[in-house]
Amino acid sequence: MEEITKAQEEVLRALWEINEGAVADVIAKLPKPKPAYTTVATVIKVLEKKGYVDHKTFGNTHVYYPLVSKEDYAQHIMKDALKGLFNNSISQLVSFFVKEKDVPLKELEELKKNIEKEIKKQKS
Repeated sequence: MEEITKAQEEVLRALWEINEGAVADVIAKLPKPKPAYTTVATVIKVLEKKGYVDHKTFGNTHVYYPLVSKEDYAQHIMKDALKGLFNNSISQLVSFFVKEKDVPLKELEELKKNIEKEIKKQKS
């Protein structure tokens, strides 16, 4: 997967929300201040060139849709972060978030439960 900019990611997020739509539909999902129509159209074209988005044509209208799922993109981003920032150590990654961010007790307990479940699974 090719790297994308924050602006491209924001447009991709809007497309994930609407599943498919014209440039105007994407703009409607973006936060204020809304970017110009031509700016969003250009960003979409770049995403299309990078393989993140494709379109169908209905008359003069292009309807865009994501080719990459939110889950696949998240997995790619997390793998890059794990490799680049945490020396491929999941332990370092989890420790970072537990120490650097106020993680509610409920989430810590859920994380612990998921880890224990995975340990049992791998031991079986």
